[in-house]
Amino acid sequence: MKTFVIGLDAATWSIMFPLLKQNKLPNIKALMNEGAWGTLRSTIPPMTPLAWTSIITGVNPGKHGIYDFVAQDPKTYRVSPVNYSNLTRPTIWDIFNYYSKKVGVVNFPLAFPTPPVDSFFISGIGCPVSENYAYPIELNVYLKSRGYRIHPRFGPENGAKRYFEEIKDLTQIQYEVTIELMKQWDLELIWVNFQGLDWIQHYLWDASIDGENSVAAFYCYIDCVIGKLLQQVDNDWNIIVLSDHGFCKIKAEIHLNNLLEEWSYLRAVKPSKTFTTQFRVPVLRAAKGFWKKIPFSIKQRIKQYTPAVIRAEMQKLQKVQLRLHELIDWNQTKAFSFGYMGRIYIHDRGKYSQGIVAPDTEHKKIQEEIIGKLKHLKNPITGEAVIGEIFHKEEIYSGDQLEKAPDIIFNSFNFGYMCYGDFGDVWFHAPKERTADHDMEGIIIMKGRCIRHATKLKAETVDFAPTLLYLHSLPFLEDMDGKVLQDAITEDLIKRQKIQKVKNIPRRKSTEYDISKEEEKEIEKQLKDLGYL
Repeated sequence: MKTFVIGLDAATWSIMFPLLKQNKLPNIKALMNEGAWGTLRSTIPPMTPLAWTSIITGVNPGKHGIYDFVAQDPKTYRVSPVNYSNLTRPTIWDIFNYYSKKVGVVNFPLAFPTPPVDSFFISGIGCPVSENYAYPIELNVYLKSRGYRIHPRFGPENGAKRYFEEIKDLTQIQYEVTIELMKQWDLELIWVNFQGLDWIQHYLWDASIDGENSVAAFYCYIDCVIGKLLQQVDNDWNIIVLSDHGFCKIKAEIHLNNLLEEWSYLRAVKPSKTFTTQFRVPVLRAAKGFWKKIPFSIKQRIKQYTPAVIRAEMQKLQKVQLRLHELIDWNQTKAFSFGYMGRIYIHDRGKYSQGIVAPDTEHKKIQEEIIGKLKHLKNPITGEAVIGEIFHKEEIYSGDQLEKAPDIIFNSFNFGYMCYGDFGDVWFHAPKERTADHDMEGIIIMKGRCIRHATKLKAETVDFAPTLLYLHSLPFLEDMDGKVLQDAITEDLIKRQKIQKVKNIPRRKSTEYDISKEEEKEIEKQLKDLGYL
């Protein structure tokens, strides 16, 4: 049994169904006609770090420990990018390798330090490209010779068409490398993730290129990529196409720390009376907005002729502006937010070094007060609700990593608003850069000898790992939250193969590797450039 997994970050049926009706996605349509397909419901909130990690581990964030692109040190309050060392549960490739099954992975997000799998692994976003990001180490030389890239060299401020072509070129290199590496190893599992749909939809949702909607055009391009990948395998292979979440247009952005300050649960640091400290934050905010509007070619000239000492000082000031631990008066703060999408933390004593909320007597009261305010929060222009489902962490997460979870988790109303755990000029404003954001409805398509035809699926992220392992006659872990998607599997296989479970399987990770400060800064910059911080 062999399986080819094609991850399409952010692929959504809301865009694909109209294109399928127009016969513009022939390769995807053929897979659907010959197999099972449906929705893959994402994690709450629907985010790349949580969702892909749940997909590869079969457990919820309360067990695998990944809640965002960043994590916070409760002693220093510093926020830093998460990495593969933060993951606390075995992955699909750990299990495959434990049972001597070879795997090859290309462009998997937040997998740095790169796990030492048998046969190869190429990390995706969230890794420093200045260092080695592939295993075995010799693979890095090959990737550099091929001009391989993990993330775009510039952003959408350089024009929709140029950005579109940059993402397309990056994707082209990634799928060509996937094909070349497949031919070098005898693999039981090949897995490639494409991040481009996520970026195109975030920034070019309404943009047109040569008279065609850019998002639709990229889906058509991805369909061609899938067709070329499928040419490399025969009919004995399972083919699985899936996404970690869906996508939809947004109406506005919300900055949660501004709200918490307005509601008197948070106090921002008061600027000193010196000119430098008092005015640098608003000046930098204005400068940042102006900088994003400057054409790429002019930016390059400005950088070229700006003295190094000035560039260093500007970078230093930018870092201060973006440091959560320096922006909040922790001794006067009862609740705060950081990271991406809807999450709020109660500032408990004992948990945080400067915590002021009594966990036994005050925590629940403050939590319920904030939830009540969120429920009644209105769009100041239209008067409509801006917050949808709201949860206590215990309602959606469970496991030994629950302590790290936000105390309040919520989705925006119909996913029409983007929520940031930061400070803005105001708490609510129209979208400035991104015009669309994530929703819960991802996709899954499965085709193979043991996959039923014309079957509709309703799956959760945690269902993927046990289902894939079952198809390969491998056991899965007892504490996996997901189930085998038996609706997708032929009755013949279900009758002759029992579900196997084991208590634990060791993880393969680079235990001797410590991420340096320079690498961490590079990862942080990359995530900022991509809009995740």
